[in-house]
Amino acid sequence: MACWVWRVLGAMGHASWVEWWLLGGGALLLFLYWLGTRSHDHFRRRGMPFARPLPFVGSMAPVLLGRLSMADWALHLYRAHRHLPASGFFEFARPKLLLRDPDLIRAVTVKAFDHFVDHQQFNTERAEPMFARNLLGLTGQEWRDMRATLSPAFTTSKMRNIFSLINLSAEQMVNYLKKTTKDSPNGVFEVEMKDFSSRLTNDIIASSAFGIECDSLRQPDNEFYRMGRDLTNIKGLKVLILFGHILCPKIMEFFGIRLNSNKVQNFFHNTVHETINERQKKGIFRPDMLQLLMQAREGILKAEAGDEPENIKGAKLKTLSDVDITAQSIIFFFAGFHTVAMTISFCSYACAKHPEIQERVQREVDEVFDKCSDKISYDAAQELRYTEMFINEVLRLYLAVPALDRRCTQDFTLPAHGGVPAYTVRKGEMVWIPVHPLHVDPEHWEDPHTFDPERFSDENKHRIKPFTFIPFGAGPRSCIGSRFALMEVKVVLASILRHFKFLATDKTPKKLEYATRDFGGGIKGGFWVGIADRRQ
Repeated sequence: MACWVWRVLGAMGHASWVEWWLLGGGALLLFLYWLGTRSHDHFRRRGMPFARPLPFVGSMAPVLLGRLSMADWALHLYRAHRHLPASGFFEFARPKLLLRDPDLIRAVTVKAFDHFVDHQQFNTERAEPMFARNLLGLTGQEWRDMRATLSPAFTTSKMRNIFSLINLSAEQMVNYLKKTTKDSPNGVFEVEMKDFSSRLTNDIIASSAFGIECDSLRQPDNEFYRMGRDLTNIKGLKVLILFGHILCPKIMEFFGIRLNSNKVQNFFHNTVHETINERQKKGIFRPDMLQLLMQAREGILKAEAGDEPENIKGAKLKTLSDVDITAQSIIFFFAGFHTVAMTISFCSYACAKHPEIQERVQREVDEVFDKCSDKISYDAAQELRYTEMFINEVLRLYLAVPALDRRCTQDFTLPAHGGVPAYTVRKGEMVWIPVHPLHVDPEHWEDPHTFDPERFSDENKHRIKPFTFIPFGAGPRSCIGSRFALMEVKVVLASILRHFKFLATDKTPKKLEYATRDFGGGIKGGFWVGIADRRQ
């Protein structure tokens, strides 16, 4: 062997520079190929079926090439091994275990939660402090402490206090629509609902989370809306930066490459800091989320009698800094600006496409509003039972978030199940839960692509298999603001349908198709609908 090596080296000593370049280039290509495929035997070694990956991009080629949207890609992966309870795929070179079986989802999100506490991290505190410090980005004990600290802010009594702020923004929107529909041709205001809903939810979050009054429908270029749009817009170059933070966060931190500019981050930090200082100096009290976060910082945020705050095992209450408060406010902003706005848009589309269902929602809305003299309260909103069924069906069929993830924090073995062998998820590995594909799986839902709010009636909801409807996640790490989000959607939808109706126009899509290369879950052609006064 040694003799053969010396002969090769001797021959190389007489090689020309061209041969050296070819040899070096070949060695580099081999190294790059190894680098891009070194994890590809991850599932094969463990006997787990998986989607065949490509070098470097793994299973993501359809998304990166613009052939599939994120939502359609999730469906594609889900259906690739549809009869198996779990299978593998690759996010670039990173292996992820996809769970289809509700019992496995329950195991990861609830029963073995202590083994799957964290989400995937895509930034560091030095690079993106506002993201790394919010509840979504925190890990381990820090997450437990923050969740326990914030939990009393989302109880029934606190939501009842914030309800009035949401209602004020809804009334402002109704007044805008009254004038706009009156001035529109034939009384029909044709509007792209994602833009409309984003402006409305911007104003609600500005008021309820930051203590700032906005009117983004009448003042479309106001600074708060512009900064919020820049913060939440994940398109173009920001997609590449996001992937960079997912793949190599330390390198992105070293070069100081941020997902959001200093200008945007400083705007929100300064807004929170100045508002807190003004309230403290002048003794101002406002029943909003910022006030609750200030109370949490001072250690005086408590659950009231009758409230049931979460019990987070092993958690201690945390002292919040201004950065912590800003970070939590920003995550509320993300949820409102994107997820809630998308849900309202999907609701408008469902109303326009199913006028008979829209009329039934309106009859219920009229009954409730008539009883409270058109001044709906938090308690009155709880009577909108069919409206809530309608919203749940929208969340099932048109979910704004296609999947959830969990990062394993302690080795855990999933038992052999449904033809898949026992599989040990090791510390640091990722588990992926495809929420939207679960919501439209014919194995769990009869006629899954038919829009039918009756699935969620008192007579039928017991038929829904646990962990097949999880629009806000599952287990202790589910969305802490789900009650706030549902309240927001319900108030906005009821306020619109009390006075107006949604109509399908020539621009309304016959079928919703998700846009490719848009990681915000946009719709091809937009959410175009008509809004008209009900009396015409």
